[in-house]
Amino acid sequence: MQKWQQIKARLTAGLARFMQGRYGADEFGLFLIWTSLILVIVGGSILYGVPALLGTAGWIYSLFRVLSRNKSRRLAENRKYLEFTAKVRKPIQPHFNRFRQYVNRLRSRNKYVYFTCPKCGMKLRLPRGVGNVTVTCKSCGSKFEKKA
Repeated sequence: MQKWQQIKARLTAGLARFMQGRYGADEFGLFLIWTSLILVIVGGSILYGVPALLGTAGWIYSLFRVLSRNKSRRLAENRKYLEFTAKVRKPIQPHFNRFRQYVNRLRSRNKYVYFTCPKCGMKLRLPRGVGNVTVTCKSCGSKFEKKA
């Protein structure tokens, strides 16, 4: 077990040294990777492999972008991608935020009790195990009893 941790630490340090000065992943690169994966999986069995070929080319380009040392050009590409997709991403963003909140609550459900204010509906939390507490809502100022 100890030997595996040493090997893992050496590999992690080696990868960090290798990636020093390189661009790394960004939103456009992740989009390319996922799109390429979908094209390779779906296109491998349909249309005689043309989508799979495009997917492989996209994956190679995304790998080139991750390993590139020309950061200014990669930043410009990412900026163009973000500007191009801004109209699509903006209406979807609140849904992603709600999903993230839900996931965070799910992860911390052992530490906190979540509830809503009966007057304004604001979402509040209390640490588990504090017993009966008088809670004051931060947004509307109403006070009510809650067991945590």
